[in-house]
Amino acid sequence: MKLQLAAIALLVMSGAQSGRPPVPQRRTLRESLVGTWRLVAARQRLSDGSVRPDPEPGARGVGYIMYDATGHVCVVLANPDRPKWKSPKSPTDAEIRSGFEGVVAYCGTYETNEKQQYVIHHVEADKNPQVMGTDRIRRATVSGDRLVLRPVDLPAGVSDWTVEWVRVDSPQTSSAHP
Repeated sequence: MKLQLAAIALLVMSGAQSGRPPVPQRRTLRESLVGTWRLVAARQRLSDGSVRPDPEPGARGVGYIMYDATGHVCVVLANPDRPKWKSPKSPTDAEIRSGFEGVVAYCGTYETNEKQQYVIHHVEADKNPQVMGTDRIRRATVSGDRLVLRPVDLPAGVSDWTVEWVRVDSPQTSSAHP
């Protein structure tokens, strides 16, 4: 009997070392977000069914969102088609105003709601002082190297708002930091 138990134990142990890959652990939303992401597209679907680029970064918007493992987020988006200033050292008031239009820039902390797949950005600094101290809630979907964020609070006339990102760092690099 002891010999049979020893044989069974050996079989079980050899099965565990059979070279079969371990079952992958599902990463949490928070773990999946950590890293640097480049803007791919930002679109709004209007209530009438038409689709338009997000007005701030525009159709050719550029930008990044960075989530770190300590719970901090930083976002900068810009419309590359904004007019250049005629005199960079002394722009007019209208040029300064146009420089801020078409830019989204904020940072702060973030938390995730794993059950409902939300990320909440707690805005500490923003180009718009009225937004400082507020929260931005986004539905978040991570699939491979793609991240899709959808604001929950939509402006009047907008039925969906999708902001798509692509990872620019490797998941191993970004998740290796505790």
